[in-house]
Amino acid sequence: IIHDSQEMKDVLSVVERAAPTDANVLILGENGTGKELIARELHRQSARAGQVFLAIDLGSVSESLFESELFGHRKGAFTGANEDRPGRFQAANGGTLFLDEIAELPLSAQVKLLRFLEDGHITRLGGAKVRTIDARILAATHQNLKEMVGKGTFRHDLYYRLNVIPLHIPALRDRKECISPLLRYFVDYYADKTGTQKRLSRSALDALLDYLYPGNVRELMNICERTVVMSETEVIDMPDLPKDVTRRTSERSMLATNWSKEMTLKQILRSVEQEVLVRTMKKYKNQCEAASALGVSQPTIARRLKKYGVK
Repeated sequence: IIHDSQEMKDVLSVVERAAPTDANVLILGENGTGKELIARELHRQSARAGQVFLAIDLGSVSESLFESELFGHRKGAFTGANEDRPGRFQAANGGTLFLDEIAELPLSAQVKLLRFLEDGHITRLGGAKVRTIDARILAATHQNLKEMVGKGTFRHDLYYRLNVIPLHIPALRDRKECISPLLRYFVDYYADKTGTQKRLSRSALDALLDYLYPGNVRELMNICERTVVMSETEVIDMPDLPKDVTRRTSERSMLATNWSKEMTLKQILRSVEQEVLVRTMKKYKNQCEAASALGVSQPTIARRLKKYGVK
């Protein structure tokens, strides 16, 4: 499936070169693009494939528990620590530890992670014994770590330790060639799970191909599962699709047919631009938000609104 775009071929090429090594890989991309799947593929193609792959979403860990969760703690290290407990690093010994949402790691824990990356040593919270751990670190985030380094919320030395091999996963909207095979695969997958036969109608497929998928592959999977479960017939058609998908299709259809045959290209373009401005200003609160949504500057929006008399 993921070989259907040049962007993903480039990603897999990096995976193939990086996987056999123990180099740290920083996986970047929007939420839902499949960063953990890529991390698992790096592990699967490595010499550690027969060992544990352990993933932890740092965004779901309470700030007060980061050090305990990652490095473990000794009995009595804090209120509620009633027994010694190994952390995720020790559990991943010999294998791969995937740190998802690495940008959520507080500065105090960043220091300990940096120390581990330098010498492979960890110390449990409240303890003194130094343990040597052999675990490969893969990290991922949807945030801009360079900006965080500039703001002082992420250590620059840790950033460069993690960013030995950067790997960017493109958003689904930037690899349109992947959408059709992904849709067909997941419709078949969920149909098989539910013991049914399902297929997309031509109009439903066209609508799904035109959709932008702000939630990326995760959203596409959600749509496929929902339509397979909720459609009452074998053919999944337009009424079975989520409103966000059909709304975009209807809006594009209205824009595409809102002119007569006698209109010149210049008149059509003016009509379309005016319609886009009207709809955008209805949706957003002010010119700055509208400008951001359309990818232009606020002065450009102001000039266009004045030109067409849109308020």
